[in-house]
Amino acid sequence: MTIAYRAASALAAATLVTLLATGVASADTTLEISGNGVNSDNTISVSSNNNCEVDQQSNTNATTVVSASSSTGGNTASGNTGGDVSINTGDATTTVTVSVTGGSNTATNPCCCESECDEASTSASISENGANSNNTIVVSKNKSSKIKQKADTNATSVLSARSKTGKNRARNNTGGTTTIDTGNAETTVDVSVTGGVNTLSP
Repeated sequence: MTIAYRAASALAAATLVTLLATGVASADTTLEISGNGVNSDNTISVSSNNNCEVDQQSNTNATTVVSASSSTGGNTASGNTGGDVSINTGDATTTVTVSVTGGSNTATNPCCCESECDEASTSASISENGANSNNTIVVSKNKSSKIKQKADTNATSVLSARSKTGKNRARNNTGGTTTIDTGNAETTVDVSVTGGVNTLSP
């Protein structure tokens, strides 16, 4: 884009610049003040503002209600005569595992506020104007970026886990050996909560 003017009077020049400077696109720009008359005042003012904002949010809410139980035993061997009596029960194992992973944000930064970013160039030229003329070219470029990422993870777990073994009975047995072997009772509860992850790529 080229912005140039030559005017015979200061008033005409100022009006022309205002119109041309309104709507300067993001492209290479050439600014030129030349060929204006004696005692004229000539100004080109270009302002470029680039504002970029990124806002990402991830909310994870998890409620877990678990009730688990295991039972072994409760066997009865009573009233036996003339032989051995044996009760063997296995293990009672209860395992509860709860895993909650929060949401993740992944964004590629669309804002270009670094010096290495590609951007339009601006060239300015003031030449061949009349004596005692005042000629000014003002270029202003402003860039700003605001990036916000937020991840909330809320987890509530209500767990009930029980393992039971035993309560075996052997009564009134005669003429032999009575043996009761009861297994182990084991309860394991594992709750894992992993918060969300924010990733910003340049």
